Amino acid sequence: MDCRKASLSLGLVLACFLQALPAMAQQPPTDDLKKDIEAIKESQKAIQKDLQEIKTLLQSRPAGPPPPPQNVVLELGKSPFKGERTAKLTLVEFSDYQ
Repeated sequence: MDCRKASLSLGLVLACFLQALPAMAQQPPTDDLKKDIEAIKESQKAIQKDLQEIKTLLQSRPAGPPPPPQNVVLELGKSPFKGERTAKLTLVEFSDYQ
């Protein structure tokens, strides 16, 4: 009989515990949280709209070849150099020794 009472009391304790589990579950979001979620959704929609506009602008641009390189004449004056003064190509190095 003592074993039966122990089993019955253990069953009651277990039943009470199992009924308390839904009460400990996560509560539904509050109004502030819902407002934050809606604000994030609106922000995401605005970002997607901007992205679509950028895509449209990029697609409407003509995809032509890049402009041809230009000949540049750079006057170096009396700067020190190595090589021929009449060379077709001059390599200029800009550096800072500070």
